[in-house]
Amino acid sequence: MRYMMLAAAAALVPAAGMAQEPATPERTIRVTGVGVVQTPPDTARLDYWVRGEGTNPDEASRALATRQKAIAGALGGLLGAGTEITTGNVMVIEVKDRACDDQGYNGLPRLSQGACAVTGYLARMQAGVRTPAIGKAGTAVGLAARLGASDARLSGFSLSKPREAQARATTAAIADAKLRAEAVAAGAGTPLGAIVTVTDQAGYEPIVMGARSLAAPPPPPPPPDAAPPVAIDVAPAPIETRQQVFVTYSIGG
Repeated sequence: MRYMMLAAAAALVPAAGMAQEPATPERTIRVTGVGVVQTPPDTARLDYWVRGEGTNPDEASRALATRQKAIAGALGGLLGAGTEITTGNVMVIEVKDRACDDQGYNGLPRLSQGACAVTGYLARMQAGVRTPAIGKAGTAVGLAARLGASDARLSGFSLSKPREAQARATTAAIADAKLRAEAVAAGAGTPLGAIVTVTDQAGYEPIVMGARSLAAPPPPPPPPDAAPPVAIDVAPAPIETRQQVFVTYSIGG
C-alpha cells in the first residue's frame, strides 16, 4: 500500500511542473496613429440681447416681447429654412436714479424712496440663432442690431453632423498607424501581421447651450421705404477634427 502511494505522488510531479511553465509571450508591437481632417462648417451661431424699457414691469415686458418678435421675424425671413432661435435668461429689474449709488449702501438692501426710488423697469432677454445660411450670418448680425438688438455677434461655426467628420478622422488615424507599424517592423527586420487590438481616443463635440429650440416665425411685411440689410460677407475657415488611435499588430512568422 505504501509503495502504491509513493508511485502515485511521483506521477503527479511532472504534471505540476508543466502547469507552472510560463506561456510563450505573444509577439506584438503597439503604435499610435493620428488622423486630421478638415470640413467646411455648415452651421453658424449668432447671439444677441434684447431689451425693453417702461415705467412699470408690464410696459418693459411688452416692449421686450415686441422687439424680440420683430427681430426673430426679420432674421427668419433673411436666413430662411432650417434657422432656429433659442431664448433664455429673461430678467426684469428695477431702475433707480444714479444718485442712489452715492448713498453709501455698498450693495446692501435699501428702501425705494428718496434718491433710491424706482424710476422705471428694464427687461432683458438673451437670444441665440443656429442657421445653415453661412453666407448670410454676418448680414444677420447687422440686421439684428438695426432692429434694436444689443451685443449682436457671430459667435462661431460648427458641423451639424460632427460624427461623420470624426469617422473620417478615425479612418485616417488607422491608416497612419499602419504606416508607423510597417516602418517599425521593417526596421526590426520582421514581417508585420494582422491587427490584434484597436483603441480610439474619443474626440470632443461642440455643445450648444440654450432654451427650447423654436422655429423662427414668418417675417412681418417690411415698410415700403425699408432699406435692405447691409450685406456683410463671411468666409469661415474649415473645422479641424482630430482623432488618435492605439493599434496593436502581431509580428513575426
